[in-house]
This record gives sequence, C-alpha cells and structure tokens, in this order.
Amino acid sequence: MLKTYTPFILAMTASAFAVHADEINDHIQVSQAITFANNYVSRGVSGSSNDPVVQGYIDIAHDSGAYVGLWGTSGDDGGEIDWWGGYVYQLNADYALDFRLARFYYPGGSNHQTEGSVTLMTPWFNLSARHDWDYGHNYYELNKALPLNDNWQLQLHAGYKNYGEKRYSPDYWAYGKAYADAAVKLGYALSQHQSLFVGYSWHQDNDKAHATEGKILFGLTASF
Repeated sequence: MLKTYTPFILAMTASAFAVHADEINDHIQVSQAITFANNYVSRGVSGSSNDPVVQGYIDIAHDSGAYVGLWGTSGDDGGEIDWWGGYVYQLNADYALDFRLARFYYPGGSNHQTEGSVTLMTPWFNLSARHDWDYGHNYYELNKALPLNDNWQLQLHAGYKNYGEKRYSPDYWAYGKAYADAAVKLGYALSQHQSLFVGYSWHQDNDKAHATEGKILFGLTASF
C-alpha cells in the first residue's frame, strides 16, 4: 500500500513540506510537528480571536491504512484538543478513500463535536464531505497542493458549510445558514523539517466576531 498522509494532517499543518514521518518499523510510521502562527483559522473562522497560537500534533499510521492521532492548539475556550482515528482504503495506485472519525474538544467550553468524514484522494485534489453528529452541520471542501519546485509549494482550499437545526449559542449564526470560505497558502521549505508559510483566508461573512475575511496568515512549522 502507498504510504500517504491523511488529509486531516495536511490541513492541520500549514505547509506539507513540514509533514515528516519516521518509520518505527516496516509497518508503522509516526509523524509529529509543532506550529507557531499568527492566527488559528479553521474553515474560514478564527478559533483564537485572531491572536497568535502554538499548535502541535502526533499521528501514527499503519501500512494497512489504519491511523490514529492527536492535535492541540491554544486559542479560545482554553484552546482545542482533537483526536481521531481512520482508515485509508487504496483504490489503486493513484486514488484512495479516507474514512475518519474525529472528536473536537474545547477544555474551557462546552461545544464539543464529533465528526465523521470521507475524503476522495487523487493526484490532482482531495475532495471531502464531513458531518457533525452533535450539531447537524455539514462541511464540504476541495483542497489542492501544487508543488512549484523543491522548496516552494502552493496550497489552495475552498469550503462550504451549512448549519443544522442546532447552533452553538443564541448570538451565533442563524438556524440553517450556510457560508463559504477559501484560502491560499504559500509554503517554503527551510529544510527537511522546518518550513515557513504565508497565506490569505477569506470568509463569506465579515460582520461576525470570529470571521477572518481579508486576514493574512503566517507562521513556522517544524517536524521532528
């Protein structure tokens, strides 16, 4: 089976250059990294009130396709801790399906979420559909990583979210409302383990407290 990183890890790290895996044995790979960024933006929305953050993760993958991982960040509600498990089914040499179940936990809050997703992985793009069982939200995204040369890579993202009948709080988005987001990031590999990134994140709504329309993103990611 082809050794491949899950789309979730590629989304967590600002530059795929920084995703490095160590082989524990012939069957298991472990990847881990830490990121320092000027903002934590997830699906077009800031989870840190536009403040700087420190993030880190570890992911363990078996060559059978099974994987588990843990990710954390500073930010609002005491930060965020996510854990997940999944399975990558290789359709052929070029195509794969990634099935994942994740839990998003906020130590200082109560809006924890459980999300299931399926991602079609291709040589040209990754297409994902995600469903939140706690609030009924659906999120669809298209991601493209475009290597420019050995040191530069361009990452493109487009997403669409529609809210279910439940919402987080009375002052949040209305029932059933949908929004779109997009992002572009440019990563530069300083070495095999360190990379810099700069990007732009756009959100449909610019009148919400956590909207990030027009925000410039930048930071440093190091794997080890």
